[in-house]
Amino acid sequence: MSLKAVRARITAGTAVALAAALLTPTQGGAAAAPGASRTTLEASGTVLVTAGEDGDDDRYSLLLPSGRTVELAGGFSAEPLSAFAGTLAVPGVETGARLTGSMRASTLRRAATSGTRLEVVTSRTSQPAPSPGPTTHSTYVAKVTNFGPIDLTDAQILAAVDASQAYWVRESSGQIPAWNRASEVVPVASSAGSVAGGCGLGNNGADFAAVAQAVGGAAFPGVDFSGSSPNHLVVVVPNNCGGTTSGRGRLGATFGNGGPVIIDARPQPQATLDHEFGHNLGLQHANNRSAEYGDVYEVMGAGPDQYRSPVLGTVYRWEQGIVGAGETVDGSGGGTWALASRAAATGLRGVVFIDPDNGHRHFVDYRTGTGNDAGTCYVSGSCNYTTGPYGQDYLAGLTVERENESSGAFLQPVPGNDGVLTGGEAWTSSSGRLKVAGNGATVTITRGPALGTVAGGTASMSAPTALRDVSATGSGFTPAPGGYRYQWLINGQPVPGAEDQTFQPTPAMAGGALTVTVTAYAPGYDPVSRTSAPQTVAPAAWYANGTRKYPEITGSRRVGGTLTALGLDWVNYYNQKPGGYAPVYQWSRNGNAIKGATASTYRLTSKDKGKKIQVTEYPRAFGFASTTYARSDATGRIRIGKLVTKRPTIGGKAKVGKKVKARTKGWTNGTKFRYQWFAGKKAIRGATGKKLRITRSMRGKKLVVKVIGKKKGFKSAKAKSKPTKVK
Repeated sequence: MSLKAVRARITAGTAVALAAALLTPTQGGAAAAPGASRTTLEASGTVLVTAGEDGDDDRYSLLLPSGRTVELAGGFSAEPLSAFAGTLAVPGVETGARLTGSMRASTLRRAATSGTRLEVVTSRTSQPAPSPGPTTHSTYVAKVTNFGPIDLTDAQILAAVDASQAYWVRESSGQIPAWNRASEVVPVASSAGSVAGGCGLGNNGADFAAVAQAVGGAAFPGVDFSGSSPNHLVVVVPNNCGGTTSGRGRLGATFGNGGPVIIDARPQPQATLDHEFGHNLGLQHANNRSAEYGDVYEVMGAGPDQYRSPVLGTVYRWEQGIVGAGETVDGSGGGTWALASRAAATGLRGVVFIDPDNGHRHFVDYRTGTGNDAGTCYVSGSCNYTTGPYGQDYLAGLTVERENESSGAFLQPVPGNDGVLTGGEAWTSSSGRLKVAGNGATVTITRGPALGTVAGGTASMSAPTALRDVSATGSGFTPAPGGYRYQWLINGQPVPGAEDQTFQPTPAMAGGALTVTVTAYAPGYDPVSRTSAPQTVAPAAWYANGTRKYPEITGSRRVGGTLTALGLDWVNYYNQKPGGYAPVYQWSRNGNAIKGATASTYRLTSKDKGKKIQVTEYPRAFGFASTTYARSDATGRIRIGKLVTKRPTIGGKAKVGKKVKARTKGWTNGTKFRYQWFAGKKAIRGATGKKLRITRSMRGKKLVVKVIGKKKGFKSAKAKSKPTKVK
């Protein structure tokens, strides 16, 4: 059956079935049964990620260009605030159709209203925008009035907000020069969510997006809380509204991002706010071997209400790119160093090293519980979780953390199960070859003899195109590697932060030589690095968005008329309009290019009479393909033009002995004229010029001038003036 035939089956009954399916919330991301004919629709927008709490997975939604948000089913993942383009499955109706037009729009509207989670069938996602540099942030505060009593005064809420803002200004190393509170506490009755649904906190944050959007829209209409801007929305709901979850926040990617957070009204909410604001700014959780949040040396670990949040550890500062000169030292080769407190403002405060067994980057900090770390959980004397979910104690001393596979922090287990190396205690790599020993503020890294060096191996990558993911592959290494590290290079220079297995070249890299260095690690062996052969980055590709695939020509199709090219909606791979987009046009006559006709409009000339006209549109933007084009259909043959005419007038005084003149203002520009003067109804012999001298024989008679206009490519036209009596 053709697609056209399938679409024809989307009747009023099908529309009712669609509406019913979308008004019934679904929980799963299960694919349709094999062979099922999916009903899908195309969608594009921005990926929003609500950080998972209490063991929940991160929750994904899609901010549509309309401003509505649709929830996405499990099984999909992408970076926060990345661009999305793809297809979504519509639950409950299996027609095999691709919904378009009003059916697509109404389906997305119902999904957004009902909270139905739509499954991602195909997707294209870009990397989020890089940090814009130092950015001033703003916070808007609201409390929900229809979920129950808020057991905090407005003053208490605002004091916590102000303190948390100050914490992140201090910890951002200048990336947040100021963080202002833009409102008082605004009371709002939320039109979305419920106490039974967890007020946006419980039930894996099922109502988080709906509550945040409803409250933000009602209290602060027009303010962007998507996360793309540095605006933060704090929504306060009743204490324990979400069960064990005290707060949730939307994930950003950099210190330049904002977004909504929801917190419950517990007596001391700052620790929760510090943590959720951290999610807005791109930070993931700090864990230990036993549990999520198990690294209490970090603000992104457990944050007991009664304790202050610790300063940001080297692991997070490294991820966010705010490590200063002299702040850390590379300890991969071994050595001994005396560290200043992680809370100190100057001095050597961290040792960074790569575990040669698996390639993970590790960080050693000295946590003293002094300065801005005073009053934190690990120096309280009662921060003991040995019998709790985290399975260990926490003391002051030297900590060893490693990067998580994606982002965040992982506290390494150490002797004594107390979080720190003291009295010469040591942490060793899996093979025992690398040893990190701590004694007070002194850390010593030693490396035992290697079994050898990882041998052989090659590095390769897929063909690179700007704005498309390119993947690196390492193969043929001996022994089998325990892990890899990657570094992408453009024209031989490392790309800062480009250390993932996949990389997305920017349009500015088009035409450059891309390589990747793959370093293979194996337990007990020295690593080896291999660099791929360079490949030229192809320009980013263009795509025509929408149903129209060819330019169209509008306007009068007569000589003298102006034609206008209706171009296509050219976008990149993610349905985004590139910065600096500027299309170029070329008009042609009977298939031959018209010299100089490169604007979006073209005025037809006499050369076009009887010919057919086409226009070709070339999308243009820096770093994008310059060979892409779309050509319109040809017009019908251009018809003869029609002169614009206007009744001529007689200028001058109509008196004997004087001269009068024919005036032809208002005719088509370039028209040439012939004249004939009349005295009464009789043509004056020889009076065929633009001017006429009045003779005695004309006295008392009425003068009239007739003009005949001619122009090449136009049909000739004539007109007579009003009579003028000779005095």
